[in-house]
Amino acid sequence: MRFTKLHIENFLAITAADINLADRGLVLIQGVNHEDSSADSNGAGKSSIADALCWVLYGTTARDVTGDDVINGKAGKGTLVQVDIEDGDDVWRIKRHRKHPKGKNSLVVLHLQKDGTINDLTKGTDKLTQPLVDKIVGASQDVFTSAVYAGQERMPDLPAMTDKNIKILVEEAAGVTLLEEAYKQARERLNAAKAVCDTINTMIENLRSRKQFICDQIVTTTAARDAWVLDRQTSIATMKAEIGPLIASVKRLDGEIATVDEASIVQRIADCDARIAAVSKDNQELTRLNRELAQAEARQNSVAAEINRLKDSYDRAKQELAGVQHKVGCPCDECGRPLTEAEMAAASAAAQKKIDDCASKLRASKSTYEAAKSASGAALQQRDAFAASMTDVSQTSAERASAQAELDKLNAIISSREIQAAKAKALGENLKKLAAAVNPHTAQLEELRTKEQVVQSDIDAQLTKLKDAEGVVSVADSVSKVFSPAGVRAHILDEVTPFLNQQTAKYLAIMSDGNIEANWTTLVKNGKGELREKFSIDVTNTNGGKIFKAQSGGEKRKVRISTALALQDLVATRATKPIELFIGDEIDDALDPAGLERLTQILEEKAQERGSVFIISHNNLRDWVSQIITVEKKDGETKVLETTT
Repeated sequence: MRFTKLHIENFLAITAADINLADRGLVLIQGVNHEDSSADSNGAGKSSIADALCWVLYGTTARDVTGDDVINGKAGKGTLVQVDIEDGDDVWRIKRHRKHPKGKNSLVVLHLQKDGTINDLTKGTDKLTQPLVDKIVGASQDVFTSAVYAGQERMPDLPAMTDKNIKILVEEAAGVTLLEEAYKQARERLNAAKAVCDTINTMIENLRSRKQFICDQIVTTTAARDAWVLDRQTSIATMKAEIGPLIASVKRLDGEIATVDEASIVQRIADCDARIAAVSKDNQELTRLNRELAQAEARQNSVAAEINRLKDSYDRAKQELAGVQHKVGCPCDECGRPLTEAEMAAASAAAQKKIDDCASKLRASKSTYEAAKSASGAALQQRDAFAASMTDVSQTSAERASAQAELDKLNAIISSREIQAAKAKALGENLKKLAAAVNPHTAQLEELRTKEQVVQSDIDAQLTKLKDAEGVVSVADSVSKVFSPAGVRAHILDEVTPFLNQQTAKYLAIMSDGNIEANWTTLVKNGKGELREKFSIDVTNTNGGKIFKAQSGGEKRKVRISTALALQDLVATRATKPIELFIGDEIDDALDPAGLERLTQILEEKAQERGSVFIISHNNLRDWVSQIITVEKKDGETKVLETTT
């Protein structure tokens, strides 16, 4: 995999730059700062080139600069970094923006096709798009800043790292992390295969439970079938036992009915009804006479009530006349003088008239009362006389009741005979139906036995599937073990360690004349002298300290550079996503001239092997490096110049 072109706009100290990264050999990046007399090359922006590559890939620089802090101070906006990556036949373009007029703050991933079309693979957010970038690069930021870009403030201190950190770094650099994905997929396939087995086992258990349920139903239904046969036999016997007495009883009742003359009884009742009907006319006349008597008595009582009312009116009229006569000689209510007979004459005459009218009406009412009383007495006499002349029907009624009793008895016998005959008939029909009935449980038993066979067939089919699925589980388990931490992953790590030791020894031999050794190891001895797995880098110096901490600053720098270069060799040669690029930002710091010469010798050799090596330095390395990129800062802007010596 190659990083081909890097385009920068308004990023940190750089206002604009376009740099080819692929197949450059060894390139020196230096800076010239015309704005700060206290600085020679510091602040010019030479490190911004490497930081731009780190930022476009991971959203942060090796010095942890993120957000708006990456925007060029003079521009204040419009930051864009773009890098093209070739990976086999695939060409990718990754663009990251900050306060850009078009791109805003977005991360964009484009797939450039051979026919000139461009596929935009950008997800909805940077968070969703970043994993795609990581997949394209094939390295996390930690691996990138340790093996590809050794920054001046992030120089990887591999010898001082913990077992866990070195192991993670080496595993990812060697591409072992891809095995984690393979192991994950193998585990997922294993779990999926086990889930299939579990599903099949569950299905088999369900089918077996269903079969057992059907078998239980067969047992129950068989018992029900046998019970039905027994019940039918019992019912037939019971019906036969009941129908015989009923038939005998019907015959006996037929004999009794034959001895009774029903027509004669009916005729006797009709004769009695005729005699009683003739007497009913007398009853109607008696009713009429009673009604007339009641009307006459009501008239008499009404006239008597009228006489009493007139008597009361007559008495009140007399009292009124006495009151008028009493006022003669009494003082007037208005003037107080005594009243005369002449003044009261009109009132006396009116009162007397009322008395006369009441007396006249009273005499007339008394005459009417005597007539009503006489009429009431006559009606009573007539009614009583007719009642005494009426015919006595009690003997006829008794004769009729006797005949009716005989007829009711006959009807009861007939009714009993019909009931028992109907019951005997129903029993006979039921007996025929029961004798012809088919046992309902027989068909159910056949159906259950068919279901049992179908379920057993399903069980056999699932058992065959289970055998196949268990074979898949066995294979998936074997594959999972191959990709497990104890499998091929551990084997690769064991193979990686000798490679790292070989490359580290090669670089240290040049850097220190073989006086310093740094050994990568996966095994260490504990306090008891027992070996256990642990990643570490053991450093020894034949002319100095026996451990890394005891080395001088320059010696530590040589060890760090050598181990970092060895790690880069691992990244550049791994089977998946090899990265043919190395950037060293002031890794020559603290080295003497001899060390610088040896370092450039190593980097030149690496550039020939790996494609491109960029070294950012304050030191004058022009005697050893022919390609120079100069970052010149003036008036708040930068120029990127490339020269060849």
